Amino acid sequence: MTRHGPTRRTLRLAFLALAAVVLAAVGGAVWLVADAGLLRDAAGAPAVPALVVLALAFAALTGLWACWGVLASHFADLERLRAGVLVASVSRDGRLPPPRDRAAGPDEVARLREAVETLVLRRLFPSAGPDERLTAVLATLDEAILVVTEQGQVSLVNAAARALLGDEPVRVGSSVFAALERDDLLDAMAHAHAEPGGAVDATLPGVDGRRWPARICELTGHGGYVVRLTATPVGGPRLRVVAEDGAVHHDLSLHDALPEAAADDATPLFDLPALVFDCESTGLDVRADRIVSMGGVRVHGTRIFHIANIDRLVNPGVPIPPRSSAIHGITDELARDAPPFPEVWPALEPLLRGAVLVGHNIGFDLALLRRECSLAGLTPPAPPTLDTLLLAGLLFPDMTDLSLEALAERLGVDIHGRHTALGDALVTAELYVRLLPLLDSAGIATLAEARAFTGRATALRARQRAMGW
Repeated sequence: MTRHGPTRRTLRLAFLALAAVVLAAVGGAVWLVADAGLLRDAAGAPAVPALVVLALAFAALTGLWACWGVLASHFADLERLRAGVLVASVSRDGRLPPPRDRAAGPDEVARLREAVETLVLRRLFPSAGPDERLTAVLATLDEAILVVTEQGQVSLVNAAARALLGDEPVRVGSSVFAALERDDLLDAMAHAHAEPGGAVDATLPGVDGRRWPARICELTGHGGYVVRLTATPVGGPRLRVVAEDGAVHHDLSLHDALPEAAADDATPLFDLPALVFDCESTGLDVRADRIVSMGGVRVHGTRIFHIANIDRLVNPGVPIPPRSSAIHGITDELARDAPPFPEVWPALEPLLRGAVLVGHNIGFDLALLRRECSLAGLTPPAPPTLDTLLLAGLLFPDMTDLSLEALAERLGVDIHGRHTALGDALVTAELYVRLLPLLDSAGIATLAEARAFTGRATALRARQRAMGW
């Protein structure tokens, strides 16, 4: 996988050399003993049967083979630990991916892993600072507080808001419109923006039918709004706010502006603008099937910009087969009121402009995208692409299962919302940014080098071409 450290080939050559030395030593010893006449008795008959000599030689080789197995396993664990440290360098929590064998007892590799993880965590998260103390203050409030981006992504939520609206609907990074009605909240945000003080009082309907008295304040200069809800819904009793924990969850980097996208072959991977993309479809035939949903998120280098995303249902204009609905959950009824592809394309095209298209089996998604554009009379896109399946297959030759689930477990990525277009895109984005330091360690630094690298995955590419993309 890498250009650093002992490889399996080096280890195998060392083992063969050691085996040759041992056999030569055993042969030399036998020859010396035989030359001294110690292997024959007084009558000249063999004193040590040949089978005994062979058994000793076999035992020596078996011992060497066992040593080879132990050494190979240790070097594999050390290589996995080295890769894990590189992955931790770009992960948000600084934690290493899980070890190969979670059930194994402590040994020198496990102890080294523990020490490295402790060092990484202490360096990246040294102590509770002002931000953590502010979080502790917010956790004491019984008023529900949400901070959302201009697009409605949740960037901060306190325990009271999670207790009132549910953990999943207001999870950081998710759309607040899963908890509060879109049109009413957008209208209140527009009024707050227009007010001199940047704040308005409103009643916000929830998707569950309850109505919440609220105050909406513009987050001036940071592209977002603070939404404060009382614990007393309109026409109902005051609710007792109880949450499983009092933590404030947040990722205020969601408000950061997206850098300009301009990629060419010489662009370093750590500066590469990319759109990580996935779509769900009516089937797997790229020549006949249609898109039913699209999801994507922009990435710049190792940074995921959750604020720049797309998550849209698409009316395919044809019936959705039950076997496909069983996988992604999108039925004819759900897609009936969704816009057709030509009406969704204007929301996707700006995210794709100037960026590399990244995905797991991205050739499939691009083929569907190009076909939809052709059917709509639009110019089919032809962006450069990077396939995370091909990259992972080359970086982890020991893995036979290259599914998103298997790679997520290998690299320590939490899975949310699998088999939804945006859910798959977000998981793929997390995998992609974790692959970048491993590519760099392997001497692959630019887009051109990464695309040439994926060309080596001949078996995987042949399988993809056989499927039509």
